[in-house]
Amino acid sequence: MRQVEARDNIIDKKLKKFKSDKSIIDGYLRALENLKDAPDPTTVGERKHGKYKFCFAIHITKSHSLIYLYLREKDLVQLIDLDDHKTLFGRDNRS
Repeated sequence: MRQVEARDNIIDKKLKKFKSDKSIIDGYLRALENLKDAPDPTTVGERKHGKYKFCFAIHITKSHSLIYLYLREKDLVQLIDLDDHKTLFGRDNRS
């Protein structure tokens, strides 16, 4: 099972922000398990570009995503950010 870690304390802050939203917390925990167990974590999420070049995103709810980076040589997944689409990417994906 591969190691999954937060790059910095942003993920902890976001989890505190969303602690009352059960769907986000459940989606986050489900995404962690998928990233740990997947043969190749790059197939779990969608490749991103721009600000998050080289990163991948997993939708944990309809409007929230978890951004992560996979370091293949270390077999390590670094969690980068967790927030709604507009905050992460600067636009809303529902329009």
